[in-house]
Amino acid sequence: MGQAFSLAIPREPHDFINLQASIFLPTKVELGQMYKTGLSLREVALRAGLSKTTVRDQLLEFGASLRSRVQSFRTPLQAIRGKLPAKPPFGFWYCEGAVVRHPKEYPMLLVIIRKWKLGQSINSIADELQGKQIPSPMGKKWSWNSVNNIIQRVKSQRLKQIGNDYELIWLD
Repeated sequence: MGQAFSLAIPREPHDFINLQASIFLPTKVELGQMYKTGLSLREVALRAGLSKTTVRDQLLEFGASLRSRVQSFRTPLQAIRGKLPAKPPFGFWYCEGAVVRHPKEYPMLLVIIRKWKLGQSINSIADELQGKQIPSPMGKKWSWNSVNNIIQRVKSQRLKQIGNDYELIWLD
């Protein structure tokens, strides 16, 4: 496997230990095989003890076609269940790779929508949430924008009412 290089520290009269280190560098074929098994450039580089750029250059010299830089799913389970790189909107979260209702945020989402439908202004909803010290989606102060984003999801049908509940509709 690979090429071996040996480094030896010359003996001096006062030395009593002779150190030898071997460095195994994988060949371009071995790098290509690792990459073809589905490992990323970074993972191949870590296993080979090389930089990512060196691995990339070696693979290109070997004639391997590099995969797209588009973020791929880390596991097949994430691809099946639809986990995306973006965080789901307020009221929802990822649980075992699927977007489901957040146990703490979803009831607050229903309260916000109900108050808005009853005619309460967005500013007064934000002030009320802030007064009750309920954490916002980003853990900061509730603002007109944070409440308005939730309302806009309802208006644009990305949060669709089904009975008494709301379901998140992901648009591609």
